[in-house]
Amino acid sequence: MITYIDPSTGNTVVGTGAYLLILLLAFLGFVKMFLKGIWGFIWKRRKLFFIIIVLIIIITLAAGAIMNHTASKFDSKIIILGFDGLSPEIVEPMIDSGELPNFQRLKGIGSYRHLATTNPSQSPVAWTGFATGQNPGKNGVFDFIVRDPEIYGLKLVFSTERQGRYERVIRSRCFWNYISEKKIPSTYLCCPVTFPPDRIYGRMLSGMGVPDILGTEGTFTFYTSDRADAMHNTGGRCFHVNRAPVMVMKLIGPKVANIKGTADNVTVPFKVTCAEGTDRATIEYQKQKFEVERGVWSDFREVNFNLGLFMNAKGLVKFFLVESSPEFKLYISPINMDPRAPFYQISEPKSYSRELADRVGIYYTMGMPVDTWAVNEKRLDEKAFLEQMNTVFNERNAQLDYELKRFDRGVLFCYFESSDIIQHMFWRYTDPGHVLFDRNAPPEYREEIKSWYKKCDTVLGKVMQKVSSEDTLIVLSDHGFNTFRRAVHVNNWLRKMGYLELKDPDALQGAELLKDVDWRKTRAYAIGFGAIYLNQKGRERDGTVQPGEESESLKKEIRQKLKEWIDEKEKRPVVINAWLREEIFWGDYAAETPDLYIGFNTGFRASWQTALGAVPNILMEDNRKKWSGDHLFEPSLVPGVIFCNRSITAENPKILDIAPTMLRATGFSDEEIKKCQFDGNPLW
Repeated sequence: MITYIDPSTGNTVVGTGAYLLILLLAFLGFVKMFLKGIWGFIWKRRKLFFIIIVLIIIITLAAGAIMNHTASKFDSKIIILGFDGLSPEIVEPMIDSGELPNFQRLKGIGSYRHLATTNPSQSPVAWTGFATGQNPGKNGVFDFIVRDPEIYGLKLVFSTERQGRYERVIRSRCFWNYISEKKIPSTYLCCPVTFPPDRIYGRMLSGMGVPDILGTEGTFTFYTSDRADAMHNTGGRCFHVNRAPVMVMKLIGPKVANIKGTADNVTVPFKVTCAEGTDRATIEYQKQKFEVERGVWSDFREVNFNLGLFMNAKGLVKFFLVESSPEFKLYISPINMDPRAPFYQISEPKSYSRELADRVGIYYTMGMPVDTWAVNEKRLDEKAFLEQMNTVFNERNAQLDYELKRFDRGVLFCYFESSDIIQHMFWRYTDPGHVLFDRNAPPEYREEIKSWYKKCDTVLGKVMQKVSSEDTLIVLSDHGFNTFRRAVHVNNWLRKMGYLELKDPDALQGAELLKDVDWRKTRAYAIGFGAIYLNQKGRERDGTVQPGEESESLKKEIRQKLKEWIDEKEKRPVVINAWLREEIFWGDYAAETPDLYIGFNTGFRASWQTALGAVPNILMEDNRKKWSGDHLFEPSLVPGVIFCNRSITAENPKILDIAPTMLRATGFSDEEIKKCQFDGNPLW
């Protein structure tokens, strides 16, 4: 998914300088002298040291035996399949028509219910709620985009990085942390918001949130000989190149700081040779030479970026030759970290990512691996997109198969993002009311969403064969789906209502990242996908609204006006509800959450410009992006689904119920569960 926004900058990975090399050589010389003296001391007393080493080995083995003896006696199996975005509005008719036989069978064996999502109904928020059993005010994850009120700066929620190290995004405990304390083994394949991975009693491969080698959530590169085509840079980096029989281009790597305090991207040059009259090109770099064919994905190719001071970043990249003549167009995927030697740890234990690569083949490591934005920008077509989708799906399937073969007790979770992504990109083929609906579209595209639901059913059927009546199987989605017809520019609405002002009052629009906002005259602003913040004194750097009565009155005033907003084109309310902070967020981090959160009606969604703090010159426009389905609506309108081979007794199941359910299923007492301060309750 890149998805939701275009990350504008990557991270600076490491600094270098010649003076550091001199210091290093001096240090190594000192170490050599020191080690020589130590070795002489040990050699003279080698018998004593031999006895000490033997004793250490014996003590270590004994400690290991004791630890194994105290491991949990839990010997059942719990399997959870997470299919992102499965919607009851699609699942139920397909079950009734017999198109999802395994979902139908699981429903008959146990339970099927709607599953209430989180508020807001965003994937990282919902999956964090799944893991923690807590609302965003307690776990700290409440939107894709977060802001720093002291500087009005914006960043992705995943980008919690300081001094070259990533920090855990979730700020409360997950159910796997509790389970690990009781030595119950568990494995988690690509659960969202798990980068960097937790230290657990088991294995974890990080999912949504793992960056590409630039430190972004996915930045592709596009080389084209068409100058007009090279002007569009949204979602990636586009470069013009003069078409010739031989062309030299660059693979763009991490930024490296130098002694002057500036930072530049490390690059690897590569040569492209185009043979006239053919649809092929030869690519050469770093002793590699291979051919790419028009309209065909290359295999993963290795690339090694030299970061200086004996440091390297190894990546995996794919090439896609869009066109060789008359124009030259080459798409280069975001460069993934190589799972065999990732620059940042992406699994627990660290060796697990390599183990998977060795056993089932190399794979996409980026947390949102499918490049939806390249499709939005028409760098890739639907055929190329679907081929990439299938590759990612097959990789995850192979990883699941590998774990199923050795799974004998504990917890196994596997996440599939494909059902979510296909609905984002192909909903326009199913909605006659969407501006991009095409009655003459290929029939297979109109059925594409259903075909991926069937793929999920196939995965479920395979897993059901591994589950006995004494085991627990849970299948769930984090939210449902619906059409995204109209893009809503919330900041322009705030401007027209008199709550936001630009530095130039006559300007037609304001730039992204809130750059043109006049904070001395602004009382409220919007970022993310429905978040509204007051420009509050004592909190925002240039706050204008007094906390307390003035703030509370302003929030209620804005809420009322939002609920009165009617779209002139569709003659429907734009907003179903606007939630005050205290109604949906509580806990240690509630003060960081938005003052209001918009619950949009289906069909309406905050625009990409709103997400990044821009102020366009119109209130609303038709969504002409291929990203045509969504779930960022009033949460009650987009519930997910849950199937289980056990009876669900909870009246209104919600995704926050999964964490306490996991503790109950693994033997935790009611008193132990109560101490965890969940906002959900066990499902049975």
